Amino acid sequence: MTRFRLPKPHRRVWYQSIFWLGYFLLAWLSSSTYVEDYKSSLWCVLLSFPLLMMAGYWHLLITVKRYLLVGRMTGFWLNLLGGLIVFGLLGRCINYLFFYPNYYPEGLQKPLLYWPKILTESLEIHLVAGLFIAIELARHALQQQQLSDTYRREKLAAEYRLLQSQVQPHFLFNTLNNLTSVSLRQPAQMPRLLQRLAGLLSYQLHESHRPVVPLAKEISYLSDYIALEQLRYGDRLDVQTNFDELTALDNLMIPPLLLLPFVENAFKHGAARTETDCWIQLHVSRCVDRLVFSVENSVPDTEPYPEASGLGLTNLRKRLDILFPGQYELVTLPEDSLFLAVLKFNVN
Repeated sequence: MTRFRLPKPHRRVWYQSIFWLGYFLLAWLSSSTYVEDYKSSLWCVLLSFPLLMMAGYWHLLITVKRYLLVGRMTGFWLNLLGGLIVFGLLGRCINYLFFYPNYYPEGLQKPLLYWPKILTESLEIHLVAGLFIAIELARHALQQQQLSDTYRREKLAAEYRLLQSQVQPHFLFNTLNNLTSVSLRQPAQMPRLLQRLAGLLSYQLHESHRPVVPLAKEISYLSDYIALEQLRYGDRLDVQTNFDELTALDNLMIPPLLLLPFVENAFKHGAARTETDCWIQLHVSRCVDRLVFSVENSVPDTEPYPEASGLGLTNLRKRLDILFPGQYELVTLPEDSLFLAVLKFNVN
């Protein structure tokens, strides 16, 4: 069922109407209970009610919004003091001329311009007006916070989409380099390599735009990528994974293309930098509510692993900051002849 929602201007009028109606009923019933005269109490509230609303909207729209909120303090104090005097005098006149003669003759014993009574009338009016303004400002602040949160979420979503879109050109750049190398050294492997590449591109086209994908699909994608790379390096590359042991984790959902940068870096800074035997080990597991993904690869002794993380891991860190702020661990440990990268993040 579609939920009915009033337009924003109408909602503002509706909320304000509820406030004024609630105050009207409260003032009438409380005063009539005290004096045990519903008619005179109703007449008193009806006489003062328009002035209360006038004071509330004057101070909200002029005193607060036009002066206080923009830092024009001189205008603010002049409007506030002027309002205290003017609305106090108006309240005194209304009661003295219309309410006292019919319902409270004792009130006529004091002169019209009796300042203690004028001050009392003014304070009563401005207490109600102040409550109305406080509620309106609180509601406005809440709306601004909601707008700010919405803007922040949309900004993060746009930034994440941009970061995710950078993964694909980065992946294609590395893969096209592989195609060039294989076409020169092992042209017979090109049909199989292109077939693997087609599967990878299909995944990126149909799955990468989704917020989450099954872990099994992401692992299958990584397996195809590894198989494509193995066509290039042949028997000198030993890749070991525990992907076949992950049947218990098939129901987990993770963001797409989140694990690929680790595997790309393992090939780029490991196998691609040596002509001798090399190895890569990949391991996926679950620890309570966290998924743990580790990649360990050999590094040539003559060429230490670069300290800079490169575009792939830099992009990954930014994506993780958006997806799991303060709820992930990314550790890289360069050591002699090997490099270890470990990622842990929540999967709830």
